[in-house]
Amino acid sequence: MAWMKVQFKEKEAWAELGPDGQLLMVKSRVNVRYSEAPGAKIYSGSPTNVGRAFGEAVELPPGVSADAAPAPAGRGSGFGSAGSRTTAQAAAALASAKEQVAALVGTHMAFTDGACRGNPGPAGAGAVLKLSDGRVIEGSRSCGVATNNVGELTAISLAVDLLTQAGVPGAEKVVVFTDSTYAAGVLTKGWKAKANQELIASVKAQLKKYPKAELRWVAGHVGVPENERADALANAACSGRR
Repeated sequence: MAWMKVQFKEKEAWAELGPDGQLLMVKSRVNVRYSEAPGAKIYSGSPTNVGRAFGEAVELPPGVSADAAPAPAGRGSGFGSAGSRTTAQAAAALASAKEQVAALVGTHMAFTDGACRGNPGPAGAGAVLKLSDGRVIEGSRSCGVATNNVGELTAISLAVDLLTQAGVPGAEKVVVFTDSTYAAGVLTKGWKAKANQELIASVKAQLKKYPKAELRWVAGHVGVPENERADALANAACSGRR
């Protein structure tokens, strides 16, 4: 999920955003963390304590809920954040993804994911295509030393390259899945980005090759086979493996 640096109770913190780019509300509360590190504690806070925002939305590694009993999801995706989802949220996210995929049988689908060790650190991208003729094509790409956001954007770029290499005509419908709210935001929702502008412009240009392409957000790390495979490919690419 994406996070925005904000002022929270006169301190700098990170507030979680939903797929719509707004604060993710969980039972009228917001998820807040004070560290960018993996496993950082995620607290439930009042939205009235969230002050001005700094910079742009970024992807952060999964954190751990600081609540003994996490609150059920309210507005936003309703699926919580990877690494701190309740069992019910994870089940709902998986069911939603399966429903979407089942409704797209006969449509070209691409599942993408980026990975990074250090953020910035060795980064990679992975993509899995499920074409309407039954073919399954996958690929990975090393991003060198980069951020997780670069990995997520590169994964979408890789998916378009694979579609082209597979001979998919530009006039056909394609659905590209990403678990990055950042990538979906900067590519399709008009989010302003201070970093990665050249890469963002390049991916947007690539997507124009497929005018009927649709970019959809799907919850990551909930057991969607193609997403898990894209994640494995991305992680292998971090080490330069294919």
